[in-house]
Amino acid sequence: MTINNSGATVQKITKDDLKKVFWRSLFDMASINYERFQALGFLFSMSPIIKKLYSDDEQRQRAMKRHLEMYNSHPWMMNPILGVTIALEEQNAKTGSLEGTINNVKVGLMGPFAGIGDSLIWGTLRPLLAGIGAAFALQGSILGPIIFLLAWNIINFSFRWYSLLYGYNAGMRILKDIKETNIVQKIAESSSVLGLMVLGVLVAQWVNVKTGLALTVGDKVLKVQEMLDDIMPSMLPLITTFVLVWFLRKRVTPNKLIIGIFVVALVLSLFKILI
Repeated sequence: MTINNSGATVQKITKDDLKKVFWRSLFDMASINYERFQALGFLFSMSPIIKKLYSDDEQRQRAMKRHLEMYNSHPWMMNPILGVTIALEEQNAKTGSLEGTINNVKVGLMGPFAGIGDSLIWGTLRPLLAGIGAAFALQGSILGPIIFLLAWNIINFSFRWYSLLYGYNAGMRILKDIKETNIVQKIAESSSVLGLMVLGVLVAQWVNVKTGLALTVGDKVLKVQEMLDDIMPSMLPLITTFVLVWFLRKRVTPNKLIIGIFVVALVLSLFKILI
């Protein structure tokens, strides 16, 4: 315990307090809305800390209003931001001089961290784990969903807990670390490369497009599919993927693309162009 500038006793944040925040952070998306997005979830996670640090009702109210302001980031990346925010609230409870800084730091972190989460977790980790699970499931093995769910949740819980501890221990130093190491750009670039590699594997394995066309040269029959495979395996799946991406960039909806795929596949199959 410490004494703040007004003479009131300030409780020290313990590991048990951080555990309460950790478990509450798992429900950060339960109350998301289009006005303040994840603000209610953030406040719900911070509530045990606010109640412990501020004994005065007016201080508690101000703290809660701070965390009701608009907040939106990747769900997993809320935890390091929570850790930093807890460290700042603890310091503010002692000095009373950081009320304006706390929200500025939150807003400054939520954008870059959202980019990291979207590219690294949604764009890379989830497709990678889902691809591994789907490979087992396609073989009729029940291990597919089990492997995916186990791996996903082990990484999820571990990352949330240790990033919360890191954020709390780092405090304001996290801003200096991000600037000096340029970690946001490095992670974004690495995730993009890894994501493209995973996408390439999934296209080659899951997209099945083959042609039945054949060319007769003298007494020989040359199968077009074998010729394409000699040039580059899975060429047609790759071309198909690029065409679909082009349509998506032209704002063609996925539902229209699905219908279009069925129609084109049916017509080309009738003429033996696709098999």
